[in-house]
Amino acid sequence: MRVTAHEASLTQRHLWRSAREAIPITRTVIVEAEQDGVSGYGEASCFMTDHYNSGLERMHADLRRTAPLLTTLDVCGPDGDADSVWQRLATELPDSPFVLAALDSALHDLRARLLDVPLWKSLGLDRPRNLRSSYSIGLDTPEAMAGKLRERPGWCAYKVKLADPGDLSILRELRRQTDAPFLIDGNCGWDPDRLVPALPQLHGLDVRLIEQPYPRADWDDARSLKEISPIPVIADESITSPADLDACADAFHGINVKPMKAGGLTPALAMLRAARERGLITMLGCMPESAAGVSATAHLGGLVDHLDVDVVDLLAVDTGHGLSLDATGHVALPDRPGSGYHPDATAHGWYVHHVPAERAHLVRRQAPGSAPATPGVGHPQDEHPATRHLAALLQGREVGAASLYAEDPPAGHDLPDQRPGRARRLYGMATLDEVRGTGAGSALLRTALTVAALDGAETVWGHVPDTALGFYRKHRFDVLGGPLELPGAGPHHFVHRSTR
Repeated sequence: MRVTAHEASLTQRHLWRSAREAIPITRTVIVEAEQDGVSGYGEASCFMTDHYNSGLERMHADLRRTAPLLTTLDVCGPDGDADSVWQRLATELPDSPFVLAALDSALHDLRARLLDVPLWKSLGLDRPRNLRSSYSIGLDTPEAMAGKLRERPGWCAYKVKLADPGDLSILRELRRQTDAPFLIDGNCGWDPDRLVPALPQLHGLDVRLIEQPYPRADWDDARSLKEISPIPVIADESITSPADLDACADAFHGINVKPMKAGGLTPALAMLRAARERGLITMLGCMPESAAGVSATAHLGGLVDHLDVDVVDLLAVDTGHGLSLDATGHVALPDRPGSGYHPDATAHGWYVHHVPAERAHLVRRQAPGSAPATPGVGHPQDEHPATRHLAALLQGREVGAASLYAEDPPAGHDLPDQRPGRARRLYGMATLDEVRGTGAGSALLRTALTVAALDGAETVWGHVPDTALGFYRKHRFDVLGGPLELPGAGPHHFVHRSTR
């Protein structure tokens, strides 16, 4: 099995705000697992990075660390049982739930596609029917939030972010626009002194569900609220894994399960089944993610009381085609194997993606300071199966490029503990002037390192000019020896770095 990585940059139609934060752009890592010419997909968001260890650098490093294990997996082999594979991955990634989830989802998706069945069937579930999602309204002024609702009339329920449960002006304004029930979300930001007195009025405004009103640590307040609230209260941030289920069953009426937060489809499915056995209210939700991730989540929709997968409708850009929502929130799963997600290389959500050789070379010819190149003439290994070409993208247009060739360092540049055949040469790293200083080069380089590691490389090396040395040193590359004069390109330095 071959695993690779991409990056996406997601913006929403409206700036997303909650009681906790405002999110202008979400970066995500999309994992692709390929076997026998078939690919499955998973996604990990750069979201609440301190809490979930989900910063981009950390997630890439975790992917590189799991590379030796990933090369041994065969999802349809005798050791390909989903639970045992998840346990092996979880042992490697004890503190990285999002990366674990991306890998688990990609492997489930791949397994279903290899079996040529939809994901719900490969998971042993009944076909999901009559799925409808709630519509989420981010925090804003009452007038702006009412405008968001008017853009999406007729949904079965509206999930409303509130900064203060005692300020009912927002809900009253929204109630003038719809008769649909409200689900309100505190994102850990409310105080009992404000919520408890407001409960009768919230009930009168047809609030049907309260989600995570208090911080995760406030278990006593949560239990007290459960005893007196006329409105069911469900856990979100308080439920992160099956280990939290007992405490949540004691303190809440139900749980919101998000596969990315839970560590993948495998534990999410176990949590939902256990919650149903206990009679808990169940919701299935998502993080800020693209169709690459949430399309798999929707296949669990038949197990829950409430479905919250409207993220693809909230996005201004996406990475491809998967589950779809009609004008009133009815969910349609694609009529394709696996999750049904189909990547679209032209979609504007991609930030770093794999491209053909000629497109990578075209970027280099446009980049300032690049060595002269003859159109149509590339590298001898451009089409080799082990070669990878990456591009940084801006609204679907290539603005940076890098290539990886299966090539050991040249004679005279022996590296410590370097095994033959376990190196990748980084070639032609370049970005256009318009994206210099935006992070596009860093995204290209970290993705290249991860792709190299996932392909079995232990070292990445290359020749870089004097002007680029600071950039490579910042990314922990070492410089070996003095400058070399490369024909037609001037003085360059040999740099190298372990993929670990």
